[in-house]
Amino acid sequence: MRTAVTVVLAVFYALLAVVAFGVSGVFGTLGESLWRDVAVALLTAVAACALTYVSLLLLTFLREVRRPRNSPGDPAELEWHVLVPCRDEENVIAETVSAARSSFPAMHVWVIDDASEDATAAVVRDLMVFDDRVHLISRIAPEARTGKGDALNAAYRIVSEHVDGDEATRHRAIVGVLDADGFLSDNALPMLAGPESFGDESIGAVQLEVWMKNRGDRRPRPDDGRLRNAVGRALVRMQDLEFRTTNSAMQVLRVRTGTVGMGGNGQFTRLSVLDTLTEEHGKPWGKKLSEDYELGLNILHQGMRNHYVREAHVSQEALPFTRRLITQRTRWAQGNMECASALPGLRRSGHLSAAGLLEIHYFMLQPLIMMLNLVLIPLLLILGLTEDPGGFWSASSLATIVATGLFFLVLPYAVWGLVYHRVTDGEVSWPLAVGLGLCNLVYVYLTYVYYLRAAWRALSGSTGWAKTRRNADGRSSAPVILDAALEALPLMRLEELEELSAELEGRSDLGIDFVAGWAIMWPTRASRLERAVAAEDPSAIRDAIGSLRVSSAMVGAARLEQASIGLEQAVARDALEECRDRLPVVLAIGRETVDMLRKEVSVRRALLDTPRQAEPAVTESRMVTVPRS
Repeated sequence: MRTAVTVVLAVFYALLAVVAFGVSGVFGTLGESLWRDVAVALLTAVAACALTYVSLLLLTFLREVRRPRNSPGDPAELEWHVLVPCRDEENVIAETVSAARSSFPAMHVWVIDDASEDATAAVVRDLMVFDDRVHLISRIAPEARTGKGDALNAAYRIVSEHVDGDEATRHRAIVGVLDADGFLSDNALPMLAGPESFGDESIGAVQLEVWMKNRGDRRPRPDDGRLRNAVGRALVRMQDLEFRTTNSAMQVLRVRTGTVGMGGNGQFTRLSVLDTLTEEHGKPWGKKLSEDYELGLNILHQGMRNHYVREAHVSQEALPFTRRLITQRTRWAQGNMECASALPGLRRSGHLSAAGLLEIHYFMLQPLIMMLNLVLIPLLLILGLTEDPGGFWSASSLATIVATGLFFLVLPYAVWGLVYHRVTDGEVSWPLAVGLGLCNLVYVYLTYVYYLRAAWRALSGSTGWAKTRRNADGRSSAPVILDAALEALPLMRLEELEELSAELEGRSDLGIDFVAGWAIMWPTRASRLERAVAAEDPSAIRDAIGSLRVSSAMVGAARLEQASIGLEQAVARDALEECRDRLPVVLAIGRETVDMLRKEVSVRRALLDTPRQAEPAVTESRMVTVPRS
């Protein structure tokens, strides 16, 4: 049935394209010039294929949205590890580790410090004090900074030794990859463990849907004015639309064709599959710029299946800067071009269906198709104008040009704004959805810039890339001055830790674990509050600060509790500017509190680990002062 629909759509769109570009006569009369006839034929084929593809994406995706196919499973049946490659990520890594460990207590987080020149390693070591499932893998020059694939391969070897075990154990061990600014939705592991995903023994890898975590930020470029912030907001929102509609639709279609691709953020692979790739290639991840997509192709070549889950997601930071976005996408485009070398092997493997091979080849041909459009459409328009100016400007010709442009160039991209309204459950209004659809038209045509730059770099042999800067890189925090009332309060009421241990049946170790869990979750709570204030969302601010206030009271963080109350009162008065002013105070006190807890937890755990000696005689007893600073 799906094949018949595809054929009908392709024939229908081809006929429309023939009428628009050939029979209408707007672009010249067929039969007068061979090269013009060839150009019209090429443009007709490209337009028909593009519209057929977009229609299939829409039909498949909207059906999936109405009736999701994926269902949750039991994550406890699998063993979970995530790799987080880092290079100068001190501004974001704490939240990523915090979110992963707070949401998924059974997950091991392996941070790969690729010779960072900032405090990335120190931030991770500080978190390791609270949590023994946080691990740091340090890479040192000259082995370091040789690419993300090499960093992941180094971590794979260490995780492989950590898991050890027989083949069945390694098949149950799942290795994920998160960007340094990424975090998983709370249902990620249950959905990954579902019967359609790793609950199916034939599934080798699974990719999650990607969301932009700063999509609600009202000031994504806080150091710039209103106009640049408006552009930044539009870019951030367009990236969220792109990943949650068109990119997600492509992956949903690929589930049907058996060609799901892996992304750099939110990919999960069986350890046994990585072992197999190592046996064949010497290492799981390759050297291509799109080492993630290359990994997925290599898994398909092995005869294993990839899967996609849109019911769970990984969030990452969108770029509000045009130049940085173009640089990032150029790198991705060049990486996809490099992956074309895998096509002959996939064809010979016999593991893909005809539909799968067609999908992958069409995806790989996108740069060429873009270049054809870039050349042929303006050329035919110019020829039509110069050869018959009077006819070109006639009402019928202009109507044909406008209708052709709307149908072939505008509608296929603008429609995704309405789809975005549907998949975000009304997060954006209908008028805004229409506006986003029109903005998507401009955003998509930036692809021509990416592919032109990528093609030039590929032809010139350029493969080196600088790391994409984070939005917070280069920003400095102003000194925070506390008022006298806050200064008078202690950071921690240590006696409350003793009371907490007493409530936990006198178990000091449980009390320590409780406050350590609070400290691990601090970066997540702090970032949630920052995003709520940035989005100027009073409801989200109330939820975030309320959670922080209550949890602070539970561990005896007196100063942080009082600072939270002050911010809570500001949001109750709808004083958003005051909320922005109070936020740095709350964050600074929170960091100080965590620093103090780190020392406290270290000392108390050291005392618990000290072997008990024989009870001293009364005359031998002495008091030992425990250092607190």
